[in-house]
Amino acid sequence: MDTTPTLPTVSASDLTLTTVPARTLLVVDGRGGAEGLPFAAAVRALFRARAALGAPMGVPLEGTYAQDGDPLRFHLDEPAGWHWTLAVPAPEGCTARTVAALDHVAPVALRVQGGHRAAQLVHAGRYEDEAPSLAALYGFVAGRGLRPAGAHTEVYLTDPTVTEPSRNRTILRVPVWTA
Repeated sequence: MDTTPTLPTVSASDLTLTTVPARTLLVVDGRGGAEGLPFAAAVRALFRARAALGAPMGVPLEGTYAQDGDPLRFHLDEPAGWHWTLAVPAPEGCTARTVAALDHVAPVALRVQGGHRAAQLVHAGRYEDEAPSLAALYGFVAGRGLRPAGAHTEVYLTDPTVTEPSRNRTILRVPVWTA
């Protein structure tokens, strides 16, 4: 009996173009795989900062990933070379001074992200099975005559600490501009 997991397929209707509005984010920059201590410390620091600033906790974590500093490269099987920025929305009225005054496990900063167009899809399943979804996303971008304008972002819609890996849902998003 074949026990190889069936990877989800991506249909054309799953791929969309969207506008991501300008927003202010709490961020931590780091390197290495998601299983490492720096990644876990960054996640904790972001949510602790949100709580210390009086913001509700029910927001998804986002991660923007590049490979070895190149925003247009990313290899799932080479996490040692990942450069990432983890982010959560900053509470309204938050300033760089209020963020700097917080005591963190990791260096949390305030960053304004400009609005932009992006291609996206929702990946259902394990993070390590994202390769076909990412390939479909970049194929959609090229097929529309667009070009990637930066590193891809993953918006984690489910909490991996309580969700079975095969039931994870993640928005995969890549900023685009007209070729």
